Amino acid sequence: MLPNAPLWRRLAALVYDSFLLFGLLMLFGYAALGLENLLLGSSHVEQSPTAGGNPLVFAGMLAVITGFYCTFWLRNRQTLGMQAWRLQLETADGSPLTLKHCLVRLLAGVISMGCVGLGFLWCLLPGHCTWHDKLSGTRVTVHEKRQ
Repeated sequence: MLPNAPLWRRLAALVYDSFLLFGLLMLFGYAALGLENLLLGSSHVEQSPTAGGNPLVFAGMLAVITGFYCTFWLRNRQTLGMQAWRLQLETADGSPLTLKHCLVRLLAGVISMGCVGLGFLWCLLPGHCTWHDKLSGTRVTVHEKRQ
């Protein structure tokens, strides 16, 4: 059985992924602004009282983040950041990952961060499990270097 990943490796992978996600969110925001400009005109975009706080754009950005993680986890069981740090997502009982596992993990991860990172700090205890590991029935393991 492969060991659970320590906190520092998980955070390093999260930083790697955040760079890619930032780029994807910028592309999405640019496309959304262009579409809004095309449909409603530039004067509407310039005089918008929400100043970029369009709830549809926010929902779209959440969809981009959810799609990013769920796609990578379901296809490869790892994101690009996880690949760089030799981490892999597995279910606790060895069954195949499902969309439900991924969505629960994402939501629980947001809760873990929202509690001032306490859900992540749980990983410092023996066993190296975060709140989102426990709530989603998954775990992140460290794989050995490939030759």
